[in-house]
Amino acid sequence: MNEIELSGADEILNSRNASNGAIIKKDVAGVAKYWMDDIVVISGEGTSYVGKKLLCKVWTEMFAVKVPPVFERLPEEIVMGDSKVIAWEKGTWNYKNETFRGNYAAMWRKVNGMWMTQSELFVSLD
Repeated sequence: MNEIELSGADEILNSRNASNGAIIKKDVAGVAKYWMDDIVVISGEGTSYVGKKLLCKVWTEMFAVKVPPVFERLPEEIVMGDSKVIAWEKGTWNYKNETFRGNYAAMWRKVNGMWMTQSELFVSLD
């Protein structure tokens, strides 16, 4: 049987869905699997974080609280760059156990054949 080759957008969508699944399981390594080492994230309230190591620490602490947040990112559009090594994702995010919600954008880069998140910007709209 021949393998079906996924488009870059499909690969990114699959990675995003897997990342959302890892959040539900409180699996920091499962979320971090899709981050570049030098990832930059700006959270919904405006705090900025630089680096996979720091973000893993932040997520570990976040998941350790009595009632950890459960949120998901819902992609609305993935645009592939002409180079086929960079992509832009935009969508909405929301907490499943809180009332927080907003929009987000992410930059993805293909590194050694795998799509990795280089940066994310979250904007809280509540």
